[in-house]
This record gives sequence, structure tokens and C-alpha cells, in this order.
Amino acid sequence: MSIPERSLPTLRDVADAAEVSVGTASKVLSGAPGVSATRAQRVWEAARSIGYRRNGIAADLRSGRPTSIGFVLPDLTNSFFIDIARALEDHALENGYRLLMAHANEDPERELERIRFVMSRQVAGMIIIPCSGYLHAIEEARECNVPLVMADRVDDTFPANTVTTNSRGASADGTAHLIELGHKRITFLVNTLELVNSRDRADGYADAMRRAHLDRYIKVVECGMTATQIHAATLEVLSGSVRPTALFAAGNVTTLGALRAIRDADLRLPEDISLLSFDDAPWMSVLRPHLSSIRQPVEAIGHAIWQLMLKLLNGEQNELVHLNFKAELLVRESTTRVPAETSVLNPL
Repeated sequence: MSIPERSLPTLRDVADAAEVSVGTASKVLSGAPGVSATRAQRVWEAARSIGYRRNGIAADLRSGRPTSIGFVLPDLTNSFFIDIARALEDHALENGYRLLMAHANEDPERELERIRFVMSRQVAGMIIIPCSGYLHAIEEARECNVPLVMADRVDDTFPANTVTTNSRGASADGTAHLIELGHKRITFLVNTLELVNSRDRADGYADAMRRAHLDRYIKVVECGMTATQIHAATLEVLSGSVRPTALFAAGNVTTLGALRAIRDADLRLPEDISLLSFDDAPWMSVLRPHLSSIRQPVEAIGHAIWQLMLKLLNGEQNELVHLNFKAELLVRESTTRVPAETSVLNPL
């Protein structure tokens, strides 16, 4: 004998259980205003008691107005991306939207699958921080006729609306800070030069070194995308015959790998080596010594992404827009002057 399928509770069931109209129940469950606190509480309690779950996609289709914004990001271990996600979700909720987030795990194939999955949820718009490249994302957005904003790993050559940081200028400022402290042998640690913003950061470092006539000391090391790869590559740098006096890590994940390598090489920070991080995180001002860093204006970037998305949704933005923000150098304890004995013992 076949077991009959259990029917799912409906909006009518919630309304009956709460002793309100279907319209009132719908208003409460969709977050719309205009219902008293007492009635709203009855509706939520009724929905929980009978196990009702609102079908957001069906509701959007009925209203003819999608209320979800897709957000695909490359790496959930990177605090900068998490901070952007937090800012975007706050802005979305304030404006009656929901953020539908997906994680690409630094894998372009998974990224494409995640983009397609999010698009299939009938989103009103898409925000993407790409793993690498951009054509597949733009093609998917165009095919679905969905407004698209791309951020961080992009630049003003992308045929899409973009929001970025002036990575090249900020990196040059950070390198100049190290040079002012007397450092010449500054090694720049970068995950990969295939990413637009990583290349910009490496170029900014090289710009500052050349301006200081330190061309022969320029050293850019591609460390890889994982903590294990970064640790191994940095440890190799620190084990060389001529050790750098300063490391400039091009992102906070790279900074973590560099810190582990400094520890495993039995070096003291900053007595034996200075460390500067591109990207800031709360733990950097708690760890001792406090880490010098370059802070991107996360709140301003998140706000700009959202405002641009709103303009696209409202049909107020027809031309492509490329917004670029300035980052801030935060000098803390991990960058200091080159010790006198290092200058004498290692004149190169």
C-alpha cells in the first residue's frame, strides 16, 4: 500500500490558524508594513506551529518583482570578501531585497556553476567578485537580462559596471613607507599575477622601487592561492642566501601564510624582518606586534556597489560606470627601521 504524500501547509492554513485574512498573513510573512505587532506575532507563531515555509520565488513571480540579489564571491576565508557581503546584505535588507550568496572557492568552473545556480533563482540583479576572468559572468548576465555589478578583481577595461580600489597607488604608498624606513630588499608576495588587482598591486610595488632607484632589488614572488602554498613559498624566500629585510603581502590570506613562515623560520617580527599587509582585518590590530596594513574602505565600497545596483534596477543608469576608491595606509608595529647590524652585515 502506498503512503500518501503529506501536503505542505499553505498561506490559507496560516491565516486560518492565526485568525486573520490571507492578505494580512501574506503581508506579515513578506515583511511588508501596515500590520499591528499583535497580529504579526500571531501570524509568525501560527506559521511556526504548522511548519509553513514561504516560497520566495513563487511570491516574486506572483508579484512580478524579484526581490533577491545574487552575490557570487571567490573565497570565504578572505575577511575582505566577508565584510563586503555583510555590508551588501545590510543594504539589501534596508531596501526590501534579500542577498542570495554563493561561494566559488577560487574555482572558475565552480564559479560558473554557482552563477548559473543563482541566476536560476529568479534574481533581480547580480553582484560578482570574480575568481579570474569575466567574460563568462557577463555572458550569463546578458543572457538572463539581469543587471550586473562586478567588484574588486576588475578594472575599468571590463565591459561591465565595476567598483574597485586603487590597488596600484595604495601598493606604491605601502612600498614607499618601507623604503622610508631604510628597507631595500623588499619582497612582494602575491597569490597570482593572473588576477587584475594582484597585478596592480605588484605594479605599484615596482613603481615605488623604481622611483627610489631600487630596480635591482625588485622581487615579486607568486605564492599560490592556498595557505599551504603561501607558507611554503614564503619559507623558501626566507631560507635564501640573501634574506629580505621586509615582506609586503598582497592580501590578508597571503599575510597569514607569511606570518606562519616567519614563525617557522625562527625570525622575530619586526626585529628580524618587517611585514606589511595589503588588506586589513580586526585580528591585525590585536596580534602582537600589531600589523601594519593597507585598509580598503569596505563600507564605502559596499555602499557604492549597492547604490549602483539600485540605479540599474530602477533604470537610472544606462552608461557603464567604473568607480575607484582610495585605500589607507595604517602604520602599526610590524614595520620598523632596518637594524644597523643588518645594513652592515648584508650590504647588498
